[in-house]
Formats: sequence, C-alpha cells, structure tokens
Amino acid sequence: MQKKPLLLKTKSSFFLFAAILTFVSIKVTAQDSTKTKTDFKPSGKIWGYAFGDYAYKLHADAENRGNIQYSKLPEDYNSFNFRRIYLGYDYQFSPNVSSQFLLAHESTSEANISNPDVLTDNNRALYIKAMNIRFKNVIPRATIIAGQQATPTFSTLSEGIWGYRSIEKTIADMRGISSSTDLGIAISGKIGKNENVGYDVMVGNNNGAKLENNNFKKLYTSLYAYFFDKKLAIQGNYEVGRAALHPVQKTISTVKAFAAYKTPATTVGVEAFRQIQSNNTAYLSGLDTAFADVQPSGISFFLTQQLTKDKLNFFARFDVYNPDSKFNSDNKYIGSYNSNKESFATIGLDFIPYKNVHIMPNLWYDQFHSKLPDATGKLKNDYDLEGRITLYFLFNK
Repeated sequence: MQKKPLLLKTKSSFFLFAAILTFVSIKVTAQDSTKTKTDFKPSGKIWGYAFGDYAYKLHADAENRGNIQYSKLPEDYNSFNFRRIYLGYDYQFSPNVSSQFLLAHESTSEANISNPDVLTDNNRALYIKAMNIRFKNVIPRATIIAGQQATPTFSTLSEGIWGYRSIEKTIADMRGISSSTDLGIAISGKIGKNENVGYDVMVGNNNGAKLENNNFKKLYTSLYAYFFDKKLAIQGNYEVGRAALHPVQKTISTVKAFAAYKTPATTVGVEAFRQIQSNNTAYLSGLDTAFADVQPSGISFFLTQQLTKDKLNFFARFDVYNPDSKFNSDNKYIGSYNSNKESFATIGLDFIPYKNVHIMPNLWYDQFHSKLPDATGKLKNDYDLEGRITLYFLFNK
C-alpha cells in the first residue's frame, strides 16, 4: 500500500521533467529557426588538461590521522603521481544548444589501499564526470542544463578565482562538504543588463558521478554579485538534501560564503562554510544508543600575486577546519569519529615557461590539533608536510 504514492510521485516527476524538456526543445528550435543556414555551422572541440607532482613526505603525523591526499603516508615516502587527468569534448548543435562530455581520472588519498580511482589491476581508472546538454535563452540570460554536470558549490566562482586547483581543492571541496559533480537539472543565469548579479539552482541525485541508490534528492543554490568593475565578487551558497530515513532521519544542509578582490596582478579571497548533519553520529547514553548532530565548519584565506607578467606568480593559502563544532568530550562516540581540528597551509611559485604549461614548486602542510582534554605530546599536535614539484598543462582550453 505504501509503494503506490511513491510510484505515482516518481511518475509525476518523470512526466514533469519530460514536459519541461519538450517545452525547452520547442522554444529553442523556434529561436534557432530564425537563423539562416549560413549563420551557423555545428562544430565540436576536444580539450583537456592534467596535473601531477613529484612529492616527498618531509614529516608524517605520528598518529596517522586525516583522509586527504598525503594522510597516513610514512615519512620519506615519495612518488610521481597524476592527481587529475581530464579529457573533454564540447559540441555546439546550434547557437542555443550545446553539450559537454568529460572523462576524468582523479587521485584520492595515496594511502587508501581500496582506492576507488584505480582498476582491479591497479591501473588508473576513468569515469564520466560530465555528460550534459545545455539550452540557452529559453529563460532570458539563462541556461538550462540537463545531465551530469558541475555543481555550483565550487565551479561558479571560488575554484576559478582561487585559480590553483592544480595545487589543492577549495576548502569545502577538500573536506568533502559537497560533491563537485552531480546528475540532475539546473538553471544558471544572470540578472540585469550589465549581468553583475548571477544565480544557480540545481536539483540532483546527491550521489556525485555514481549511480543513484536511493530516493533522495539534493537542492543546490547559489547567488553572487560583482562590484567595482567586477573586481570584487561575493557569493552565497545554500544546499540541502536528505541522507537517510532509518534508523533515524538524517538531513544535511550547508551554508557557504565566498568573497574575493581580483586585479590583473593580485587576488585576495576568503571562503567559509558551516554544515549541519542532523543525527549523523551515534554515542552511548547509558545502555542506549543516542544520536547527535555533527557540524563541520571551516574558513580559508588565500593570496595570489603576479611577480612577472605571464611568467611567474606567487600563491599562498591558510585554512582552519573543524570537523564538528558540537564535539562533546563526555560522549562515548560509537565507530569512527574525528576529534581533531586541522590547519592547512600551502605556499609556492608558479613558473610558466610556455603558455598553458606551469611548473610549481610548493609546500603542502596539514596540522592536527586534538580536542581530547587529556591529549598530550604528538597526540595533541602533529602534522604532515609534503614538498612537491607540480606540473600542470592544458590543451585547447
């Protein structure tokens, strides 16, 4: 009896989605038909980029904490590694209809023996990070995107303005607060004649690039504005999605703010987030199991500076991350629970010997601060330190 409403709801959603796409296709076809055949020729472009490093572990945290790129690796560990490889194809069907296809390999923590980014024979794996179709001007100054696509959490502003994804993800991405890709439908648009205000609204599976495995969906929203001839950018994001119904209801909501001032030579920026994961951790209350909210939060400051035009840049960043501001030292937490604050920093130079080729010597640092009241010595404070030479190159981009 309980399955009927769910079935009807699923069918209604399907027919609504089909109706939207039908309307979009009719309107876009009408727009494109006003163009003569000689005005436009369909075309496509292959593009790609990659970045990787030679990295050497200069110091290792004695407690083997963390779950990011170089966590849990021993001191003196060194490796050559590609952290990201992209191969994309963009195709323009008509002036208002285009598509994007993107294959990706992305390396996770190198100490992860069950690394999902490699095949069973330990070769690097590829997955579909984007496969979407885009309809422009159905809504004035907006694009409707259907399919696997970048979420507005990082891609709209913060990642591009930071400009050094080849060195490290933005703080919310680095700490797994949201996915950079999802399968769904979105509207991305601008407001006003000067287009100084923009917005993004997306509904997705909330399962990244993986197949859907539940009945929940996630809402992503973004609102941003430019000031002072677009030198100052300010953005706010709000996201919410259901994570579970049993044994307790779990909902995850995130608020993120970003601001940056960018000139041709200098960029300074700050990004902060707070997330509420309702009923996401369990602890013993007497003989019973109780559930508590988890509230991760973080703030990131960065600076980039041009030293020699088109040849040499400087970059630096400092983050503070708290995996749970609701931590209670009296609770007997069940299972894995992160009771450490982390401070992340990176600093380096970006040498550009040729256009679209970057060689970047840099230091990568992550410090752990235990929140346990009786912690002492290296349990109280220790760190991972990596020295790297990063190579980043692009083509047709």
